[in-house]
Amino acid sequence: MTEFLVKQFVKNYQNTEDTQVRTSYGILSSCVGIVCNVLLFAAKLAIGMLMNSLAIMADAFNNLSDAASSIISFVGVKMAGKPADKEHPFGHGRIEYIAALIVAFLVIEVGITIRRLLRLTGFPSESFCCRWE
Repeated sequence: MTEFLVKQFVKNYQNTEDTQVRTSYGILSSCVGIVCNVLLFAAKLAIGMLMNSLAIMADAFNNLSDAASSIISFVGVKMAGKPADKEHPFGHGRIEYIAALIVAFLVIEVGITIRRLLRLTGFPSESFCCRWE
């Protein structure tokens, strides 16, 4: 399936040294990630609601956060593909690293938020994990 998508949507897909080809690969992978994660979110949320399963619904929202990460990656790849200009004589390639850093901070924030929610609900964190105080 991957090979089919690459051949259909990435022009000159074998020339990975070309910046435009690498940008096309990044855009394709981001779009596939967004579509798949949104579909998984919808399916898991529907099944979770039908089965009255909090675990499946939580997993659905995990897929939604993965879709958000793919959107950030998409924006980063698009911005990194911009050509060099007067203010950026070496191009915009480092923007991909900043996008990855933003995704990493979002993952950390989700973890901290879950920790706070568990603490509010009285979840016995000491028996589950290490103490964070």
